Amino acid sequence: MTPLVWSILLLTLGLVFLILEFLIPSGGALGALCALSFLAAIVVGFIAGPWTGAAILLAECIIVPASVSAAVRWWPDTMVGKLMLIQRPRTSDEVLPETVAYRGLKDLIGRRGQSKGLMMPGGSVIIDGKTYDAVSEGQPIEPHQPIIVVGVSTQRLVIRADNTIEAQLADHSSSTPTADRSQPLIADIPDPFAE
Repeated sequence: MTPLVWSILLLTLGLVFLILEFLIPSGGALGALCALSFLAAIVVGFIAGPWTGAAILLAECIIVPASVSAAVRWWPDTMVGKLMLIQRPRTSDEVLPETVAYRGLKDLIGRRGQSKGLMMPGGSVIIDGKTYDAVSEGQPIEPHQPIIVVGVSTQRLVIRADNTIEAQLADHSSSTPTADRSQPLIADIPDPFAE
């Protein structure tokens, strides 16, 4: 056989080893045989002549990337690929299933509470007498500071400091005695509609 026929046979053998590498788990042995076959095809091609060697080299530069991209594209759908890889999720519920606990945390969005300790940015918060793990949106939150839940991330509440007037009213009403709650918050403001 001529060197041209040998180089074409080695090129074909390398392509077969490349395809088998994706179908049969060999621990890289088939990949090594593939690389050796491709290298031998180039060497034998240059022995046959410079134009033959260049043509084999050009063919490998086109065939190898195309074969690898096709194998990577279809390999997860093969029997070996299905055994070795984690299957792709088909729906968003498979990626992040909504458990009862997660839905319970989502129901807390918009609720108010207070921080249990110093949050820099993670810590615990108390909402309706229950303690939850939480993380602030980035700013540190002092202990017992009013907070509001703005989201849920990885089974933790995302909170921020609640500086609204509603939080100040709730804080003031909890610090005043029960008999004194009927009194206005600020007694010094005159009624603008009084004559």
